[in-house]
Amino acid sequence: MADGLHRVLVGMAANPAAPLDVLVRLTAVRAAAVEIAWRQRDLPDTVVERLLDIGDPTIALALDSPSQSETTRQRIAAYPDVEVRCARSRFVERSIRAGTRVMPDDLAGYAGPSGLAGLAHHEDPVLRAAVAGTWDAMPVALRRELLADPDPRVRKAAAGFPHPPAPADMHAGLLADDATRGEVASYATLTAQAVRECSAGDEELRAEVAINPTLPAEARDRLAEDPSPYVRSHVLLREDLPEDRRRRLHAGLLAEREDAFGEVTIALTVLDHVEPSWLPAWPLAERITYLDSPIPCFRRCAARSADLPADVVRRLHTHEDVEVRRIVARRADTPGDVLERLVSEHGESPKERPGHTEHPNFPAEAFAGLAKADDPRQRVLATEDPELPADVIAALARDTEAFVRAAAARHRRIPVPLLEILLTDDSLDVVKAAGGNPALPADRMRALLDRAGL
Repeated sequence: MADGLHRVLVGMAANPAAPLDVLVRLTAVRAAAVEIAWRQRDLPDTVVERLLDIGDPTIALALDSPSQSETTRQRIAAYPDVEVRCARSRFVERSIRAGTRVMPDDLAGYAGPSGLAGLAHHEDPVLRAAVAGTWDAMPVALRRELLADPDPRVRKAAAGFPHPPAPADMHAGLLADDATRGEVASYATLTAQAVRECSAGDEELRAEVAINPTLPAEARDRLAEDPSPYVRSHVLLREDLPEDRRRRLHAGLLAEREDAFGEVTIALTVLDHVEPSWLPAWPLAERITYLDSPIPCFRRCAARSADLPADVVRRLHTHEDVEVRRIVARRADTPGDVLERLVSEHGESPKERPGHTEHPNFPAEAFAGLAKADDPRQRVLATEDPELPADVIAALARDTEAFVRAAAARHRRIPVPLLEILLTDDSLDVVKAAGGNPALPADRMRALLDRAGL
């Protein structure tokens, strides 16, 4: 089977409009069968039976999901082949042993009748650690047990992400423990001994303690002179650091930067992504002073303030920091022309969703303009308009960039003749997208299956 036709069939397998007979025939292609199992919801029994008959653990893993019926999951549980029957439990087991965080629902299913609480008391510390590092809503009493577990892996998992701060009465013990010190150093009430141990620790530990609110001023000042730029970047985030010193420290880091991949650049990246947790609680008048801070995370944090005066908001719509403009543009009252200008000039942020084109005030007529942009990343945004005119879709379907053509191939209003053309595109991604479009007629799907000999 040609690669293009194979890819079309895989796209059809995820097509929400694919009729039952098409799905049944597609199960003969393993890649399509896997796609059906992962993408289609609440599958009919006929399709489930065909999929299970393949005897593929990957397919069984996909089917053993809340998106499928309880009947399907019971059928898997009773399947004679152990590889199929235990596909999900073995997947969870492998993930646990590899140290990969398992989602609570999957871990609960693996635990069986005893539940997460039972698994938390399992004799195997690896399983206890899996619960400790996953169950963010565990009872406080159980977390206390795990924080005092005899195995350091369990204590470390219970102390860190995704949990809230540990109980205050346990801070001293957790700081004294090599396994948990780094997990609590950023917030635990520091003793003099803990300050000495953390300040003499590795770079990661020094960076964590550098943001601890209870760190004494003299220890803070020593860390402000730390040889590691990563540690110094964390000192910058402290509430008690005088503002003039904060700016000098930041300027010093900028002066040390030599290349795009050096340790100083990595340290400065912290200031692009971590915001000072204390600033939102400051009075408005003081927060506003940070809107033009040379330190990115401070001005962006201040820009998130919901109570900014209207004149300040208007000024920020033309701020030199595009991220500040994007943050402010998320406000409910942002004018459509501001949103259009922001997207047409800078596109969407790859980090935040929903995008600005999804803002209620984004003008519908602006999408057609985006389709003519020089940057293909902006042209592809035009396809987010559910009512995009057919002629605009047609232009995007002829785009030089495959990812733009693929976006056009997914659009619900694409004319069928145009979809037919994209089914034979040079890009496998485009033909898969075309095969998955609900506008593809069922008869055409059957014709493609005939062509593939299925």
